[in-house]
Amino acid sequence: MAYFVWSLPIFIVAALIVSGRASSAQAGCCGLAVAIVVVLTSAPNSSFTAPQAVLAMARGVWLGLLVGAVILGGLFFREAISGATDATELGPIPIALRRQQLYSSCFLVGPFAEAATGFGLGQVTIAPVLKRIEVTPMNGVIFGLFSQVMVPWGALANGTIVGAELAGLSPSILGLHSAQLTGLLLFTWLCLFWRLAAAAGVSGSCRDFISEAAFTMMAVALLILANMKIGPEVAAMAALGPLIAARFVFDLLSGRSCWRTAFHVGVPYAILIAGLAATRAIQPVNQFLSHAVVVRPFADGAIWLPLLHPGSWLLAVGLMTALFRGEPIGAAFVSAWRRGKKAVATIVLFLAMAQVMVASGVASGIAGGLRSSLGVAAVLATPVLASLFGFITSSSSATNGLLMPAQAALAQATHLSLSWLAAVQNVAAAAATMLSPVRLAMGCALVGRPDLERSAYAHAWPLGVIPLVILIGATIALAC
Repeated sequence: MAYFVWSLPIFIVAALIVSGRASSAQAGCCGLAVAIVVVLTSAPNSSFTAPQAVLAMARGVWLGLLVGAVILGGLFFREAISGATDATELGPIPIALRRQQLYSSCFLVGPFAEAATGFGLGQVTIAPVLKRIEVTPMNGVIFGLFSQVMVPWGALANGTIVGAELAGLSPSILGLHSAQLTGLLLFTWLCLFWRLAAAAGVSGSCRDFISEAAFTMMAVALLILANMKIGPEVAAMAALGPLIAARFVFDLLSGRSCWRTAFHVGVPYAILIAGLAATRAIQPVNQFLSHAVVVRPFADGAIWLPLLHPGSWLLAVGLMTALFRGEPIGAAFVSAWRRGKKAVATIVLFLAMAQVMVASGVASGIAGGLRSSLGVAAVLATPVLASLFGFITSSSSATNGLLMPAQAALAQATHLSLSWLAAVQNVAAAAATMLSPVRLAMGCALVGRPDLERSAYAHAWPLGVIPLVILIGATIALAC
């Protein structure tokens, strides 16, 4: 009975989202309220008090604001860049190039940006391209989620590094096994991409299918090689960078005007991604900027590094571009707040709920209870639990921090491969973040349609459910 009570916040959130009777923000508000009642009345940690609950909520709000700053910064960046760019340059992408640009955005550019920074910046980066391809707002939200297909390497593989440390593995080993599992999922997502692109009116030719499959295969091979040779921190950027350059040459062969347009429109994005990647990959620069200004309101909470935070870079590059081109910026700030405030509220509520459940022991109690009731068969629950908490927290780092120690103990008890079990945990948690309310809210904000949140799940569910089924199959194969 206790496990059911502890799971009530999750059940209520899921029911509200599936029913379509509440927005993500409303579901998050209800989930947070129920979580507070649960942890104060029946938490596994009997000494958990109301002040501790308030402190946990505050940590969640702080983390939500850090993520929300990326949304608001990204919306401001888009508004500033759009206002500072000639309308003809922001016109529709030529029909002959739409399919190529759609694939490159979803599988190369978006994941590269996410690998460099995390925080959902991949969605921000490809949103204007999706708009110029002229897909519907709903399709813009769905295709934007593809930017999350390499989340195990997002934010310089922060989640994978955390998982490796807690599992007692080297980051390269966990990165390598995660890359092999992700390779299976990438081809699954590619098949879903083909189906969704056809439904969106961006059909492909036989040549497109062959080139997309070939580039995806090369991405998987390079990702595996990069994890083996240089470790997971910059593996995704090392794998995708050369492919982005190759794809750019492959796609834009229709004339000089396309090259000039792409160069002029893409310069701010190139500066943004290159700057963020450099500040993370070049250690002396990273160390200097990370120590120059540090804001830590909670001893055990998230740290704000203004000179490294993606929101700061989005704001700075957007301001510089608008000022350089002599465009007003006040309207961009107003529009960014108007379009992003609901998404930020959703993120804050869900992360506050997640922090309350983790700090009170409820989250670990759910995981431990399921494992104790299933015994050896608990290994089959690994991808399910990882996906569940990845969905709720929108973070593979948080999920690995919560569940990875138990995976290490489970692997020892069942004599299964720790490397593979940890990789299932890591990849499942990362894949589920794609469908988290945080990501859906961000996508809806970027297309300017917050009212699409309810119906987005009806269209996007295969992106998360089908990979989960594959990972459950991989876990069964591991256990046999």
